[in-house]
Formats: sequence, C-alpha cells, structure tokens
Amino acid sequence: MVNTMRLAGIVIAVGFLQGCFGAPSIDDTMDEYTTRLSRVLDKPLSQNEPSLTARRNLALPSQTYPTLSALGNNVTTLNINIREFYAIQDCELGRIVAERNTALGKTQLPSQRLQYEHRVLNALVNCEARLDAADNPIASTMAEWRKQKQAQYQSVWANVVQTSTEMKLGLSMAGAPLQASENKDAKPSVNALHFINGLAETLKHESVVEVSASDSGELEQQLQIIASSRLPAKLWQTQAILHNRLASLNHVLAPALNNVQCKNGITSDKATILRNVFYLYFIEEIQPIASTLNSYHYQLQPLWKEWLENTALSAPFKAHIRTHANDNFAQYSATMKAHVTLWQDFLGRCNLSPTAN
Repeated sequence: MVNTMRLAGIVIAVGFLQGCFGAPSIDDTMDEYTTRLSRVLDKPLSQNEPSLTARRNLALPSQTYPTLSALGNNVTTLNINIREFYAIQDCELGRIVAERNTALGKTQLPSQRLQYEHRVLNALVNCEARLDAADNPIASTMAEWRKQKQAQYQSVWANVVQTSTEMKLGLSMAGAPLQASENKDAKPSVNALHFINGLAETLKHESVVEVSASDSGELEQQLQIIASSRLPAKLWQTQAILHNRLASLNHVLAPALNNVQCKNGITSDKATILRNVFYLYFIEEIQPIASTLNSYHYQLQPLWKEWLENTALSAPFKAHIRTHANDNFAQYSATMKAHVTLWQDFLGRCNLSPTAN
C-alpha cells in the first residue's frame, strides 16, 4: 500500500514539475509515459525484437526527400537570333532578355526564375501588340514565344516547389517535432504554402499577369516563412514518432493491462494509478499534440491533393508527399485509435473514468 501511494505521488509530482518548466518534447513525454506504466505494472514495456520494430517503423521526412537530380524540370530558353533581338530593342522584352544573358541572370534561384518568367510573359504580350500594330512580321514570332512560355510556366513553378532550399527545409527537415502550441509561424506557413500553390494557377485562365515589385518580394517572404516554420516536416516527423512509439507500446501494453485484476468490475489501487498515468501523459500531453497535428493536416490536405494531381511535379516528389500526407498519416491515425481503444477496454473493465483523481 505504501509503494502504491508513493507511485501515485510520483506521478502527480512529475505532472506538476512539467507545468513549471514548460512542455517536454514528444519523445521525452513518450519516455516518461512508458517508464511510469512500466513501474506501475512492474514489467518492461519495450520490444524484444528490434528487427520487428524497425520493419514496422514509419520513415521520417528527412529520409524520403528525393535528390535534387530527380526533381528539377529542364526549361528551355527562348531561341532568339540577331535580327529578332534587334527588333525587340524598343520593347521591354529586349532589356529583360539581356538581363537573363548576364552571369547573374544565368544563376537565378528557382523563385527568381519564376519572377523572371512573369516579366517575360507580360513583356511578350506588350511587345507582340506593338509589333503587330506596326505590321512587323516578327509579331507572329512573338506569339509563338508567348505560347512557349505559357506552356513552360508550370514547369518553372514546379521547380520552385521541388528544388527551392526553403521548400526542401519545409518539407523534409523538421528540426524539432510539433508541439501542442507555440509552433513558430505554423499558421502563416499554411497560408504561405497556399500562396505558393496559388501561383500555379496564375496562367491557366489569363494570358497576362501583372507582377509588381511588391509581389516579387512577397514570394521570397512566403518562402522564408515556410523555411522558418518547417510545418509539413514537423507534422510528418511527429506522426512518425507517435506511430513508432505507440505501435511498439501497444504490442506489449495490451497483455499487461489484461493481467491487471478488476474482479467483478471492482477497481484496484494499481488500476487507478494506471488510469492516472494514462490521463497525465496521454490525455494531457500527447493528445493535444495529436490534435494540433490533425488540425494542420486537414488544413493542408486539399493542397497535397492538388500537388499529387499536378503533372508538372515529378513522380519522386509526389511519392514523398503521398508517403507522409496520406499513407503514414493513415497508419499513425490507426495506431492512435488502437491505443485509445486499448485503454477504453481497460477502463471499462475496471469501472474507471478516464479523468485522474
């Protein structure tokens, strides 16, 4: 009885200390959760077959992001001869093409290339109209260039999504798992991803898009938010950790709980302490993180669906998205549900509510 009371006191004290010193990481919480359950049950709750655990584990996003060589789209440049080049000198297009031919222009970042393509398309339309009004036969050449650039636009946009350093950080390098709250730039990151996605639609219904200097700066700002937050990578890392840890725990915890005596529905001190551990760690610490994860997942799900259907994005990139946003999320959800069901069965058998005393 003394040991039972001591265990109960430890559980309550740990919960109090966590409140004082801030939220632990999800791995720390899972360590504490497993350790407390193991002590109350007087039974180790770790897998004895590491190979089985490894096969069942979900991959982290940093382990599945494709190499750069598998992602980039080759976008051909305009083939302009000398006669055509001189014909466009009175148009803004001539200056833009000249910029592209400089050393700096040839080393553009993917986002800068997308902004360049916007400028070229606008200049092409304006130049085409001017030459056409002057009955210059090169106007028809301008029309062909415009069609070429419109056809290439999705590939240029896809390069921003797939090969930008900021996007790679956001989609693969979590840095740290998700927290229940205080996830830096998380909500702005959702908006930033939808902003980037919206750029893919730019030329589907309009031949010309007005892009101001502030719009160009907006693209860079949104990419920085994605790199700062790394929200998708955090979601996918966290769901992998929760699945991997809980799947292993479920396997050994189920028979251990079945061995706890609650004859005729009458609870015991051990059952009560187990319920308290479940409440303090899973209900109070783990579920809020899962709830935050699920909320952001569903906010981003329409975007992932669009990307999986976009033919400009590469198959390896879409496989990365599908693995984490669809397949791994489904496995994580099933594992969470199995853990809750395991405890519901135990609490029902012992006639206990899920809240701690």
